[in-house]
Amino acid sequence: MKRKYANRLDWHRILNKDYVCRFFDEVEFKGHITLITIHQVKEPLKTRIEEKEICIVDNGYYWMQHFPSELNYCVTTMLNEKKEIIQWYFDISKNIGISEGVPFWDDLYLDVIVFPNGDLFIKDEDELEEALNSNDIKLEDYNLAKNAMNELIKEIESRENNIIKNCIEHLKFILEASQGRH
Repeated sequence: MKRKYANRLDWHRILNKDYVCRFFDEVEFKGHITLITIHQVKEPLKTRIEEKEICIVDNGYYWMQHFPSELNYCVTTMLNEKKEIIQWYFDISKNIGISEGVPFWDDLYLDVIVFPNGDLFIKDEDELEEALNSNDIKLEDYNLAKNAMNELIKEIESRENNIIKNCIEHLKFILEASQGRH
């Protein structure tokens, strides 16, 4: 299990970026929201989901991350230079916390990817199985990951995920915060 940080200091593909973090305490969402504004990259990052190749990192792109206070996942909303959503990438997590002002998550391998058209994909189930079989995680971590994923998928399929529902409003707020207006 790896601990990952929202500010992504180890991300060498990115040559120039801005990073901002704010705490939200709303009915629909409580937790930290971060925004990485990607100004310049060494090269674009493209990924393949089934037959689709999509660009998820390029000059002018945005990565907004939500770190809910009481859930076992964080979500990265990836947006292009026109602020159009490319995908939501949910990382199933054992813990979400904050260290020296920077949100982190302890990644439990499983990922759920959702596209704006509603298509949903599960990634890295094999890595979760391998982690259990090699004793990198305990059975309770495995069960936590599976249960969190199943609950998340139900929420997404019933269109009840508050992060997806409110992400454009959150983007507007965090963009203003990054420009010193909040």
